[in-house]
Amino acid sequence: MSFILRQISKRVGAPDIVREKPLAAAEPVIGRGSDCDIQLTDLAVSLRHAVLKQSGPGRVVVEALGNENFEANGKFVHNASLALADSPVLGFGSHVLTLSAGENGAVLVLATARENIAATAAGDDHKRAFSLKYALFSPRRLAWITGLLILLACLVFPVGVFVLDLHQHRMIPAAAHRQWSSGPLSPGHHFLEKNCKACHQQAFVSVKDSACLSCHQAGLNRLAAAQIELRTRELGSAFPPDPAAEHASHARLMAAAPPDPNMARRINTWIANNFSHPSNRCASCHTEHVGNGKAMAGAGHPLVTPDQIKRNDCKDCHTGMAARMAAAGAPTFLRDVPDWGRHPDFRPVIITGFQGGKPVLVKTDLAMNPTQKNGLIFGHDVHLSATGGVARQGVELGKAGGYGGPLTCANCHKPSPDGGFGKIDMPKDCGICHSLAFARKNGVDQQLKHGRPSEVVAQLKLYYANQPNFSAGPELFIGRPGLARGTPRAGRPADYVADSVRAAFERGGTCTTCHTFFKPPAGSLEYRIQPVRLTARYLPWGDFNHNVPEHHKDASGAETCKSCHKAESSKVSQDVLLPRIAECGTCHGKTKAATPTAAGADCAECHGFHNPGLPASPRARQLAQNALIRTH
Repeated sequence: MSFILRQISKRVGAPDIVREKPLAAAEPVIGRGSDCDIQLTDLAVSLRHAVLKQSGPGRVVVEALGNENFEANGKFVHNASLALADSPVLGFGSHVLTLSAGENGAVLVLATARENIAATAAGDDHKRAFSLKYALFSPRRLAWITGLLILLACLVFPVGVFVLDLHQHRMIPAAAHRQWSSGPLSPGHHFLEKNCKACHQQAFVSVKDSACLSCHQAGLNRLAAAQIELRTRELGSAFPPDPAAEHASHARLMAAAPPDPNMARRINTWIANNFSHPSNRCASCHTEHVGNGKAMAGAGHPLVTPDQIKRNDCKDCHTGMAARMAAAGAPTFLRDVPDWGRHPDFRPVIITGFQGGKPVLVKTDLAMNPTQKNGLIFGHDVHLSATGGVARQGVELGKAGGYGGPLTCANCHKPSPDGGFGKIDMPKDCGICHSLAFARKNGVDQQLKHGRPSEVVAQLKLYYANQPNFSAGPELFIGRPGLARGTPRAGRPADYVADSVRAAFERGGTCTTCHTFFKPPAGSLEYRIQPVRLTARYLPWGDFNHNVPEHHKDASGAETCKSCHKAESSKVSQDVLLPRIAECGTCHGKTKAATPTAAGADCAECHGFHNPGLPASPRARQLAQNALIRTH
């Protein structure tokens, strides 16, 4: 058995120095002398103080060489038999030797210096005696004086200024209130930086919802909204406030929300609620005085909102919500949606009929293959066929006419800024194939007006009333609806008008290609057209945006028009050509490793909180609300 000495020297502000060396002596001597195997530079240690001996496997004997004792495991002894497995500790003056078993049966001796508490205390007393900071005030007295100064400067003075200002109806000086502010306002509210009373309407009372809704209230009529916009612009706002509708009443929101699993936050919420800071305020989620907020594009100007503290996300409330609300006596018809994989299928809002000229809207299930009453006679399959007459006509029209080949969805459906598609204009989008020409005058085709039958009748009456000769030749009657091209027929102008109107509105006529008409009484030309109503937003509670570039390709890389909307097999325009949610699931909720076109499954990608499913821009949101049902 051999001995290995490892010495550790501590340095201030630098790493410790570790030196290790094997001891040649079979029985190393511990002492202050230079001839000792383990030299300890301390006057409290004798020149040859003690010797280490091996007494057997895993055991060491320490014997004093003089009359001086040493410390072994906290006791002063003259000799000691120690087991290495217990990691015995020896004390010699200010030095500590720790013994342990090393490799190959060696004894590892770890030598360190123990802190001299007395010397440290003496040094502190020396510094205290010659330091100015101990000659002025004691720390306790200085703390009291500082606390009183802070109380006067940060509470008494600002409150006094506020009270004086309240009676004189002036703004609070910036120096008085700025020290209470936790930071600058967000860019959206920066114009209120010097108008604290706009939000803090009552001293020492947290900001109330009424202060927020004085600008951000939703559901106002145009006059009230215009008045709020004018007011905010007078205050210095560069854009109108964003209206925020309630997601639900406070009582239902609190019933739907699960208890916070974090006990510390629950205690904090309880304290806040009992000290006039309820957790169901606007300011509970929208915090101000936090600097830059989050900007959103919309209607040509940036909309900036305060930062938000996310306490509960959508799935927290919508998991087990039905049971919680039933227990609270506020049952809900909404289904629980704990995650994207268990999201219910889409239930579009469709038109099932009309009452008093207004469409009847019904939310239905896609699994039932619903159809809607839109008033059109149209087949997508005919127009999108790659081999039919429509495709051949597209080839004949050529690229100059905007075609050049079989029709595609983009030939008729043009994207709009709100993420949907613009209104289809018949003369512009369909007129190149479905001509509305009824006669030619001086080499120019005369076009029927598209819209109301009464306008068509008036146009025909005016045209024929100004014709001097009704048997002048084929040019006068070329292309007249329902008649052979270039076949003149003599008669009174009224006969030509009646014949042309009936030819246009009766079965096989120009207008009946796409529309359904109601016949007038005998002898009358007052044809009525079935109203055309095209649904602008089938899913008004979901904000799907066709303009998102990622929505232009599906999981396989194909164009999403045909993979999402099965229009090529639709024979009637009444088909609701929405994809099932499984189609969205081919990308959403996946990972890049499994699907290159993977997308997130965050509820906020499709649903909003205050205005679920509507665009962020107030202008686009108003357009979407007004155009839920679009008149063709």
